[in-house]
Amino acid sequence: MKALIDTIDHLINRPYPFAVFFNPGEREPEIILQQTSAIHKLSSFSDLNNNKGFIFAPFSISGHSPLIIINPDVHLKGFQKIAGLQDRLSPCKLLTSEHSDAVSCDISKADYLKLLNKLIARIKAEKFDKVIISRTISVKISQSFTIGNLLMKLKEKVDSAFVYLVSLPGIGIWVGGTPELLLVKKNGAYHTVSLAGTVPINGGRHEIKWSAEMKREQQIVTDFIADRLKYFRIENYSQTGPVTEYAGNVAHLKTTFELSGDKIDKQLTSFIDAIHPGPAISGFPKETAKEYILNNEKHRREYYCGFLGNWKIENDLRLFVNIRCMKILADRVIIYVGGGITSSSVPESEWEETNHKAKLLLSVIKND
Repeated sequence: MKALIDTIDHLINRPYPFAVFFNPGEREPEIILQQTSAIHKLSSFSDLNNNKGFIFAPFSISGHSPLIIINPDVHLKGFQKIAGLQDRLSPCKLLTSEHSDAVSCDISKADYLKLLNKLIARIKAEKFDKVIISRTISVKISQSFTIGNLLMKLKEKVDSAFVYLVSLPGIGIWVGGTPELLLVKKNGAYHTVSLAGTVPINGGRHEIKWSAEMKREQQIVTDFIADRLKYFRIENYSQTGPVTEYAGNVAHLKTTFELSGDKIDKQLTSFIDAIHPGPAISGFPKETAKEYILNNEKHRREYYCGFLGNWKIENDLRLFVNIRCMKILADRVIIYVGGGITSSSVPESEWEETNHKAKLLLSVIKND
């Protein structure tokens, strides 16, 4: 473990784009590293058709937040194979630290409650069914802070999540542990999920009595996926759930879809474009909710609520929605948290929900 931490902390200061990650429940890490410094930016999901690598996709593709793919010049699995990787690479100069003088985009509680009250009024006027509103929490970090150590502490706390570190020189460093699957291909079939509704867990896992509001919030996402499948004329699929999914210090409702691979293979990037960003991270109707978010949130989401993962490397395709994540700057960490707002939402409770969602990431930062 220490060898992996040392390798990460060495590579962070080099101009190589790379991703280190643990797939859900797996004990051995993987690394995908590009041996050239150029960041490969794509302008649309259709550009992925002739590529393979590690995808890092934003919430909304723009000049500020492009779709990125890391070429798999180096692809290693396991602690032993990754250890000492830096010694096998060509020598290169150190990067200077990425200091940010940007003004903090953290929103005050008063302004957050005002934003939600305004939104709830619009939802009651039938402008939307649901909108996901997020905020940032900035935390100062000490000189002893190391990203390699942070990644391993997060893995210990959320073993069942997709735990990752992505380093993109000139773009940023992101770390997260997401429980939400976007799309995975296994044994010729695709799997996707609707994950929505959130309740805090205190004192370990226990049976949860889900409220009608939480069930409705999750049903919106489930119906959206079913509608997308119908649009793509995909009829050969199974649907299981909803069941309770435990993710660190919170639980969600989850419904799983298993799809035949034949039709998806032929229109894969179009299908991804159709389901991202879904109602669980944007709202419903999808496009109007997305537009509201881009125009009203104080911060740029960048890669929060985007997606990431292996794209056709060794015939592997595993993509995860980028929630429970943070961006690492030289002097601070920016945590992103959000929640689904409906007509019956209580702004004060929504504020507390975002505080609770941030606790996991705050705990690994403060214990670093």
